[in-house]
Amino acid sequence: MAGRYRALLIGNSSYPADEHNLQTLKGPVKDIAVLNRALIDPGTGLFADADVTLLPEATSTRAIRALGRFFGTADRDDLLLVYFSGHGKLDPSGRLHLCMQDTDSTDLLSTALSSTRINEFAEASRARNVVIVLDCCYAGAFRGSDLGGTVAGPGRYVLTSCRGTQLANDATVENGTSFFTQHLVDGLLHAAADHDGDGYITFSDLYAYVDRRLREAGKQIPQRRVIGDGDVRLAKREPASGQPASQHASQPTRPPTETAPDLAAAGAGAAGGVGGPRRGNARRKVLVAAAVAALAIAGGVIAAVVLLPGGSGQNPGTGGHSYTSPTPYTASAPWRLKLSGEGYGDGCSLALIDTNSGTQTPLGAGIYETSTFQISNTGTFRWRVNDPRCNVVALPGTGTETLPFAIDQSDPGDTGVFTAPAKVAVHVKDWHGDASCGFRLYDPATGTELDFATATRGRSSDVTLDPSGRKTVYLHLESCGVAVSAAR
Repeated sequence: MAGRYRALLIGNSSYPADEHNLQTLKGPVKDIAVLNRALIDPGTGLFADADVTLLPEATSTRAIRALGRFFGTADRDDLLLVYFSGHGKLDPSGRLHLCMQDTDSTDLLSTALSSTRINEFAEASRARNVVIVLDCCYAGAFRGSDLGGTVAGPGRYVLTSCRGTQLANDATVENGTSFFTQHLVDGLLHAAADHDGDGYITFSDLYAYVDRRLREAGKQIPQRRVIGDGDVRLAKREPASGQPASQHASQPTRPPTETAPDLAAAGAGAAGGVGGPRRGNARRKVLVAAAVAALAIAGGVIAAVVLLPGGSGQNPGTGGHSYTSPTPYTASAPWRLKLSGEGYGDGCSLALIDTNSGTQTPLGAGIYETSTFQISNTGTFRWRVNDPRCNVVALPGTGTETLPFAIDQSDPGDTGVFTAPAKVAVHVKDWHGDASCGFRLYDPATGTELDFATATRGRSSDVTLDPSGRKTVYLHLESCGVAVSAAR
């Protein structure tokens, strides 16, 4: 029997219990109203109006009770979506807490809603498919040990507005919509592309659109986390010509294992601007948006970089003075940037600057060791770091690896290009203290993301990635040591 699409949308703008440390926000209450309209939209929505619950300006007790009812009354085939907009805070152990009207930032455990508690509700629920969307500071911290350690099952999907140590941005005007949520809504309604042409926007389609839009702005970097081997439908689209929709729109079924979408796919622009920061710094890498180019290993000398003060005066990730390469680098084929980070404060942050358009793309932040970033874009570029002691060199070509090979990656980065087998096997040898490690497979010619997977400590140290018929690929790693080989 087909299940229902059900949603619980929580938005908290005011914090009377701790006004000094938790300033009033402009967007959250409007965020949940706008998202509600998108979910039930007659043309694109998969949710019935009666199945979407709005919870504005709630206390922690009220939010916990609402979550208990929401998860506790679900059937096995239901798809459940939980959304939160408001302040997020980390406790001394790095656990994320969602702040409510009665939250005291000095007593998060008893006055806020912890990510651990949300995961407990999700784990106890009968529903097989749960989507969690968080628009708050430190939202990416939800992907840590909380998620990896307690949530199991065939359908756990998390989308966060920023990384675990990064800023999230409020609305720019009173009763406006936050930057992340506006793109989320636009993606659901019209802007996200239906990559397989089946008449639906999946979780991966929506993430690809939101990710691209936020990267273009360079303000905050969203994160997705999937436990399971499939995808879920979140909105309707007119099917591609000659391809009728395969199933009734309201059925929350999951198609076969996904091939991750092209992150360079075009989408309509979103309304709204970027407001002030809520809290935090950037940490994780953002890949460069793809530009189609022929795969070639370019000759030439390594371009050493001397960094001089310049640019906006703000570094890509930590808020101090920035330093820009004085000499541009011109690439006619895919190439790389190699950053040698050190333990300077918050680490090294790196952004790429297109000298023709002036577009700046963050590549990484919070980097303390050597990291290499594959770049498929061609043209003329400079780059900016937050500290002149962060050494950067441009490397012509994509570099090469030969299967099998091992990589010990303490910071996020990319491998060299290697010949793609039918399936790529990745085995985690060193977790570097993390609860999980994520892997993404890319086409070096275009920067297209081909597949992604996550290994979870204590459950599985091995993942398999699909090259989708490409002859060559490269692997993006989070902070873990791995062995890479052809899958048997």
